Amino acid sequence: MKKYVRKKKYVMKTLSAGYLPLEHPKGWGQVDFGLAEGEWAATGERFPFYALTISFPGSNNGVTQAFPSQNQECLLEGMKRIFEHIGGVPPRLRFDNMTTAVAQVLKDGERVLTDGFTRFMLHYRFQADFCNPASGNEKGNVENKVGYSRRNAFVPVPVITSFEEFNEQLLEWCEKDADRLHYKHKVPIRELWEEDKAALLELPQYPFSVFRYTTLTVSKTGFATIETNKYGLSPMLAGEKVQAKIFYDHVAFYHDHRPVGRFPRSYKTNDEVYDWTQYVSTLCKKPGAIEHTRFFHQMPQRWQDYLASTKGKERKSALQLLSEIVADGNSEFCDDALEMAAANGRADVDSLRQCYYMIAKKEYRPDPLKLSGAPLLNYNPNLSAYDGLMGGEAHG
Repeated sequence: MKKYVRKKKYVMKTLSAGYLPLEHPKGWGQVDFGLAEGEWAATGERFPFYALTISFPGSNNGVTQAFPSQNQECLLEGMKRIFEHIGGVPPRLRFDNMTTAVAQVLKDGERVLTDGFTRFMLHYRFQADFCNPASGNEKGNVENKVGYSRRNAFVPVPVITSFEEFNEQLLEWCEKDADRLHYKHKVPIRELWEEDKAALLELPQYPFSVFRYTTLTVSKTGFATIETNKYGLSPMLAGEKVQAKIFYDHVAFYHDHRPVGRFPRSYKTNDEVYDWTQYVSTLCKKPGAIEHTRFFHQMPQRWQDYLASTKGKERKSALQLLSEIVADGNSEFCDDALEMAAANGRADVDSLRQCYYMIAKKEYRPDPLKLSGAPLLNYNPNLSAYDGLMGGEAHG
């Protein structure tokens, strides 16, 4: 029995593929996401994020960017940012079979790529290779780099104010990390990176705008749902079709080619995202309901206090003014109008409106005419007809 088992193990080992040493042409890279943890500076709340890394096995250089998800918008936005940072495009990149890039793996090993990834790949002109299923060793360099970043760039847990600011810090960290010695060649990674960099493709003239479109129906309560999260649009759009332009960090909505809302993109589950400015015109018809709405506390604090102190026609007039300010696109002047009126001892709506006009609608004063020294016209009128009407002698 022991002899049989020993022989069987030998046969199985002989049939296994094993690992082959791979060549790493200059400029070629590998791509992967890694999971990490951060802490929001504002709340102290811990949350997971995803670090996208492109590594270059030839030099062992790597560049990392952080995102709230590993969806297609985050993948492509991260690759775009890394391309722009390194000043070129790797001619060939290796990926695993991430669903954001690969829609289907066929029996013969061919891949059906997603439309968004295909457009991005054609725009930047790189070629994509994909690992065999469950074969992480085929992109071992980037997996090692992901682990290295997790142990060094993300320890201790980073305190994050915003992903934009954090990603700038990550680029600086990657630049400094390139000064360390290569594990094998014992020269700075930065020196070897110059050879990789020389093999990069040129960036296209225009960057790729990373977003996707979808069409949605607005619910009876004015919400449009993306994934599990609801975005509050004007209740007047209830039942209407809207187009959503989805970026990695925000969502813009359009109706009849007209913008009707823009919100930060939520990565929570069953979240509700709304903007108080969307509802002011509707509140003009129901001013008494304002304190009972979910968005009341989103309003500027001064306006919350002011509206709470008004009733009836006065509140309706105040909401009409607020609706006018919002419709003008001047929401940032809401508090300024109240401050100016209070400084002058006034709190009535007419005074608020006058203060708003003084702040936001600058008086138009045309430039004076520039007249030359010579007379503009050589005009000698014939007044004989007038003289005839007045009883004098008319001349033909």
